[in-house]
Amino acid sequence: MITINRVNKEEKYLLDNLLQLYLHDISLYFPMDFDSKEGKYIYDDLSKYFDGSNNYAYLLKDDENIIGFSLVDTTEDNTMVIQEMFILNNYKSKGYGKEIATKIFDMHKGNWVVKALPCSPKAENFWKRTIEEYTNNTNELEYIGKYNRAVFKFNNEKIPNK
Repeated sequence: MITINRVNKEEKYLLDNLLQLYLHDISLYFPMDFDSKEGKYIYDDLSKYFDGSNNYAYLLKDDENIIGFSLVDTTEDNTMVIQEMFILNNYKSKGYGKEIATKIFDMHKGNWVVKALPCSPKAENFWKRTIEEYTNNTNELEYIGKYNRAVFKFNNEKIPNK
């Protein structure tokens, strides 16, 4: 059974550890800053997920096993944005990602933006299939930026038959 639990301050170290695995994986697709002195990838400060704001860090679990994490931000206009979503390799291609994304969308009603990992056809295809099914093909898709990144937009309060 998949559960999605908000990361508390005592569990922040788990998020930090998982984030390093994620950053290593995505470094295949585009350059990532690496701190040679600390031996870890550099990521923007995670404090916004623990300061009481409307930003959410989630641990993803199958029963009691951690299978990944997701970071969800709320913009100034109350749009929800999946900043990162990561599933450990031994849980990939088993339907967990789609189930988790759907549950996260359902947890937060309103406008959504999902930006696929740049330069990753696999990530873009995952989000395209997942979001088109979730929205009954009512989402918008545009390509932006230097990496021609796929950006999906939808409002889950306006989806027919939801």
